[in-house]
Amino acid sequence: MVGPYGVRYSWVYWAATAAMFAFLIVDLFDDAAIWNIAVIAFVIVGIAVRPGGLRGPRAAAAADEPAPSAGAAADEPTPHAT
Repeated sequence: MVGPYGVRYSWVYWAATAAMFAFLIVDLFDDAAIWNIAVIAFVIVGIAVRPGGLRGPRAAAAADEPAPSAGAAADEPTPHAT
């Protein structure tokens, strides 16, 4: 599935998101600390495997775009001190 910035999210990301919500629902009904730890663990996994990691999907989308060519910078006049 493609995200809002045009980068593709892996199935691991979606599985971690689904598991996180499942454990969150279980945590609402059973007040054990293990469910809280499971939710936090799957949030961390989801952040780690999403495109761009901690930098986010916009950074991953920007990395996919080609860098400006050196010829474009050479056409611009250089500023001179007056």
